[in-house]
Amino acid sequence: MEQAKGKTCSICGEWHNYEEFSYGNRENRSYCLKCSREEKRAYSSGGAEAATAYRENQRAKWKNA
Repeated sequence: MEQAKGKTCSICGEWHNYEEFSYGNRENRSYCLKCSREEKRAYSSGGAEAATAYRENQRAKWKNA
């Protein structure tokens, strides 16, 4: 049985297949598709500071767990 290939999202810390990191005409992103959407949503509602806060809060959840 072949093991699926993937990597860990730098925001949520979860392991995903490489397909989750291929979007926006680029293939080597560090954020998974879900986290990218949430970060864009935060940016739309509160600007760069809100997007930064979202990333930091999500990272703190899994790094301090």
